[in-house]
Amino acid sequence: MKIDNLVFELTQACNQSCRFCYNYWRDGSTPLPGPDPVLARKTLKKLLSQTSVGTLAFSGGEPLLLPNIHDLALYARFKGCRVNVLTNGTLLTQDAVDNFKHIGLSAIQIPILSADPAVHDTLTNLPGSWRKATAAASMVVGVMPREACSVLVITRENAPGITETLELIKKLGISQVMVNRFNLGGMGLKNKSSLTLDRDTLKKAFADTESFAAANPGIRFVSGVCTPLCVMDPAPYPHIRFTWCSTDFSRRPVAVSYTGDVRFCNHSPHVIGNIHQRSISDILTDPVNIGRYATVPDHCRDCSLFPRCNGGCRAASEQVYGSFNLPDPVVEVGH
Repeated sequence: MKIDNLVFELTQACNQSCRFCYNYWRDGSTPLPGPDPVLARKTLKKLLSQTSVGTLAFSGGEPLLLPNIHDLALYARFKGCRVNVLTNGTLLTQDAVDNFKHIGLSAIQIPILSADPAVHDTLTNLPGSWRKATAAASMVVGVMPREACSVLVITRENAPGITETLELIKKLGISQVMVNRFNLGGMGLKNKSSLTLDRDTLKKAFADTESFAAANPGIRFVSGVCTPLCVMDPAPYPHIRFTWCSTDFSRRPVAVSYTGDVRFCNHSPHVIGNIHQRSISDILTDPVNIGRYATVPDHCRDCSLFPRCNGGCRAASEQVYGSFNLPDPVVEVGH
């Protein structure tokens, strides 16, 4: 079996406590386990013995907490994977970037949340994180300019300064920007009242991004959090590539944790199997699992737009409502 895109969560641990974090385990209710490099390597080897993966994204938690991340990346490259690293950047060193270049990483994603250090640090709950993240982005650009990517998570708190943030990202020399709206889940559920965007603010944020993108054609913009089309029509933003999640396992990025748990995506809290017990092929072709994600929410049943957007991020609905059979919680905003 071949999987085009897979997110491999190297650890649940993180040195930040971002107020917008969607990881379902980051609700503050229980202590998180520390990194387990041995288990992470065992699980990665098991995974790549069961399937070939096109693009493998190392995520977390914070993947750079794993002391053997370069070994894992090299192993995945030997297995034919393109490898991306999704990091907050605060632990990135020059040696690490040099090693990633030699390994042949396809992308290193670092969040740049604001041009104002205080806003960025407030969102990450880590003083000094803005300074470290921007320095890390500069290091990546200096060594791997085409592989450098910034992530801008738009919340109510940083939306007013989007143009200034994008100017900073441009100044850093980054030519790939992922612009994602705040998506409910994890720690974000506790902070939804201060971070959730109303529809007008959401559209204004993307209008500001569109204006910047149109004026800077050398920078590529992608929105990676699927937003229901009834909430925001992408047509007014032609310089931003919007993506939507398929419910077909063969056409979507599946998540696998370092323990071997398989989930619909890295936003979903629901475990559909474990690769140490069943092969990932058996898990993803199980009729029960396919049926769970083939439902159409009643809210969307008569909507002609549903085949395009699938009701938005329904993994967020799994976290908020405990059900995949409901549309993205953002549908309720402003109603």
